[in-house]
Amino acid sequence: MSLILAFLTLMSVSSMAAAELAPARIEAYIASLSTVRELGDQLKAEGKQDLLARQIMPRAGEPFDPHQRAVQTLRRNEPDYYTRLESNVLRQGFTSADSWARTGDQIVLAYGAVKVSAESPQMLALAARSGPEQEILLQTLPEPQQGQLRQALVVAKALARVPEADKRAVRPYVAQLDKLFSQP
Repeated sequence: MSLILAFLTLMSVSSMAAAELAPARIEAYIASLSTVRELGDQLKAEGKQDLLARQIMPRAGEPFDPHQRAVQTLRRNEPDYYTRLESNVLRQGFTSADSWARTGDQIVLAYGAVKVSAESPQMLALAARSGPEQEILLQTLPEPQQGQLRQALVVAKALARVPEADKRAVRPYVAQLDKLFSQP
């Protein structure tokens, strides 16, 4: 019986990870951002912005999932903020802060893929070519720039793997997301 339950749990988790990026999910995410921004401003006012910044930085060998990392960090280190975040996203129709985070990561990756493919397609091409070319390029740079390029490549590799369906779903919202993401 527990084997069946484990299998069903695994199937539901994997289906959530690949959930369709429907307009209602995108709109609910967008609607959540003003309150999320307020929570971020409050963390910043308390001098806690570095807490999240350190956790959401892309790292080689790990998935690019800043929303999920932020939610995990809040759950672990700032339970009051986590509760407030979850309350906000539940009001927007999400089933949990975790489902909001998965959706947010999916939207941000699709948005980034649309933007980068339009503005800097060569970055996606470089990310798609892993191996010696990247290492040679990295070795030509000073150490601080190597770290920055490694982070950029982690993000670019994630952007290169974004499904076309996600990019199509996000395209009608790019101008709105540009405006939201460019706010200080």
